[in-house]
Amino acid sequence: MIQRTLISVSAMEAKAVPISVTMDKRKYCITCGTLATQKALFRVMDATLIERYCDKCVTENI
Repeated sequence: MIQRTLISVSAMEAKAVPISVTMDKRKYCITCGTLATQKALFRVMDATLIERYCDKCVTENI
């Protein structure tokens, strides 16, 4: 398993409801699928990994 190191966690800007499904630019929690409100940055080898979480899942997963 590849090791990841937490760099930071920050709040995300809330996006407005899209006009249509095809124009949905909102981000969703990778754990539960609800709208994401937090962005976590991890260092993985020589890259930076961005994962998005809701408020509930960010406290459980990080």
